[in-house]
Amino acid sequence: MIDVDVSQRPLQRILWKGDVNEPVKVYQLNTVTYGTASAPFLAMRTLKQISIDEGENFPLAASVLCDDFYMDDVLSGANSLEVAKTLQHQLIDILQTAQMSLHKWCGNTSELIPTTEKEYDFASPEEIKTLGIAWKSKTDCFNFKVEVERNAHPTKRSVLSIIARLFDPLGLLGPVITKAKIFMQQLWTLQIDWSERLPEKEASEWKEFVRSLVALNGINIERCIVIPNAEVIELHGFCDASERAYGAAIYARSINPDGEIKVKLVASKSRVSPVKQVTMPRLELCSAVLLAKLMHKVKRALRMDITSVFFWTDSTIVLSWMKNESRNLKTFVANRVVIIQELTELNKWHHVPSNKILLISFQEDLIQRKFNEVNCGGLGLLSSKCLQ
Repeated sequence: MIDVDVSQRPLQRILWKGDVNEPVKVYQLNTVTYGTASAPFLAMRTLKQISIDEGENFPLAASVLCDDFYMDDVLSGANSLEVAKTLQHQLIDILQTAQMSLHKWCGNTSELIPTTEKEYDFASPEEIKTLGIAWKSKTDCFNFKVEVERNAHPTKRSVLSIIARLFDPLGLLGPVITKAKIFMQQLWTLQIDWSERLPEKEASEWKEFVRSLVALNGINIERCIVIPNAEVIELHGFCDASERAYGAAIYARSINPDGEIKVKLVASKSRVSPVKQVTMPRLELCSAVLLAKLMHKVKRALRMDITSVFFWTDSTIVLSWMKNESRNLKTFVANRVVIIQELTELNKWHHVPSNKILLISFQEDLIQRKFNEVNCGGLGLLSSKCLQ
C-alpha cells in the first residue's frame, strides 16, 4: 500500500516472461516491494510519517506507530482494558487513513479480539511467534521452541549454526547461551577448520549439549514483570564474573499497597572472558560496565515510573575504582570506570557479600532446570528469594 515516487519507479524494473518461447517483457514496480534493500526502511519511515500526520487525531496510536512496530507486526499493550480497547480502535483508524488494514489480532483477553468486524480477518491463535520468541496468549507466558537436527559428525560450522538459532534477545536463557559461547571459544583455540570434524572429546560434549536443548521447550516465562496496582517499582541489577565468562542481570521488584512483593527477571547479558588471561578484578569491572549499559537500555525501554534503581556487585575493588578519578587509574580500568560514571550514579552502587550470590554452574543439569523455578538469567545472579 506504499507508493514509490514516480521518479524512482524506473529503478524497480524487472524482466519477466511467462513461458520459454514468449518474448521478455519489462515491468515496473510502482509500490514498495519486500525483498529490496530499501523496503524495511521505507515501510518503517512511512509508519512514522503517518504518526506525524495523524498524531493529533490519534495520540495513543501515534506513539505506538513510532515505537512498537516491527515491520508489519505491532506488539503493544496498556495498563487497563479500557485504554487497551481505545488504543486498538485508534490503531485501526490511523492506519485506515493510509488504506492499511490490521488483522490477525491476538491478546491475553478475549475482549481485545474482535469477532464481528467485516473488513478485517481477525484470528486468535493460542501461540504466536515474533522475533524468535513464542508467546502463549491464554497463559500470557513466553516460551521457546528449539528444534535442532543432531549431527553425527559435528563441525565448527554446524556448531555455530545451532548457536545462531538460540535467539534470546532478553537473555532469559543466559546460562544456556553462555555455555554455548564458551564451547565455541574452545573451538577457536583449537584452530579447527570450519568443515573439519570436531575431536572426539569436543564432539561428545557438544552432542550431549544438543540433546539437553530439548528441555528448553518445557520452559514458560511469565510475561508480566510487575505486580498489579504496583505503587513501588525497583530495578535491581547484579553483575559478577568468573574465569570463563562474566554477566549482568536486572530484576524488577514491585510492591502493591497490600505489601505483596513480586520479583521477576527483566533481562540479562553475558560475555565470554577473553582468551588472553585477565585478572578477576578486571573481569568484575567488565561485568559492571555490562550492567551499566544494560540498565541504561532497560530503563529507556520499559517506559515505566521507576521508583529507584540499585546496582549490586560483590567486588570491593570495583567499588573502590568507581570512587577514584579516572586519571589516577591505569588505562584499562580508567576507560571502563568513565563509562560507569557516565551511565550511572555512584551512590546507587552497593556491595553484596559473595555468600548472597547464586553462583551458576555451567553443567548439563542446569539446562534441565525449570527457569520459572530458578529465576536466573546469567552469571553470578542474586536469587529472587533474596529480594523478597
